[in-house]
Amino acid sequence: MKKTLKIVLAIVLSLLIVLLIDTIQAKAFNNSPFLKVTENHNGGTLYKIDKGIIVDTYTCTNGDKKTIFKWEKYNCPNNNENENSNGNNQIKEITWEEITEDGVNEELLFNNVDKEVLFKVSTELQTLVDEAEKEERENPEILITKGWARVLEYDRFKEVLDIGTQAMKPLYLIIYKSPNRGEYEYLCAYALYKISGYDFFWATTDEFIEKFNKQILEERELKM
Repeated sequence: MKKTLKIVLAIVLSLLIVLLIDTIQAKAFNNSPFLKVTENHNGGTLYKIDKGIIVDTYTCTNGDKKTIFKWEKYNCPNNNENENSNGNNQIKEITWEEITEDGVNEELLFNNVDKEVLFKVSTELQTLVDEAEKEERENPEILITKGWARVLEYDRFKEVLDIGTQAMKPLYLIIYKSPNRGEYEYLCAYALYKISGYDFFWATTDEFIEKFNKQILEERELKM
């Protein structure tokens, strides 16, 4: 009986130690807890909540992340659009140090991409392409009556747009590294185009990347 009690106490103590370490690392470094359940949110300023046992980590659509104790309250700021002194709205600036005059620093780009957002974006858009192709096989006339551009109004595409600036580098990485130039890559390019707020003409994914890089470099030059 005493031996069983000691084993139970040892297990409980080990679990408490793990929980304590997990809570400390999450709070100290503003990380998500390892012991968690992720609750995804679509739209608004909140992207997801990683719910731990003692702490929760809020990830906002503008890229902000905040780890708080469960008894605390937190609301994501509406920073995708910041008011300037004239009262106009501007998209929160995102730096593109990965894009240089000599080309793209692929290692830096990969390191700067949020892998969870990358998974979310790639999954949503690839699923959207698969669903659209299935829809066209079952109803070929839909390409005539509604056209391919109908997918831009579907919820999956809008969910990617709702992620905001945090989705920009994942989208760029997908386009830049993909060996293909199909509907999936085009959707990624169009999503990045919409989120960036840029206004230039492009027809192909390669043309988009070329003009997007040029835009980044020109803006950087103006700031110097």
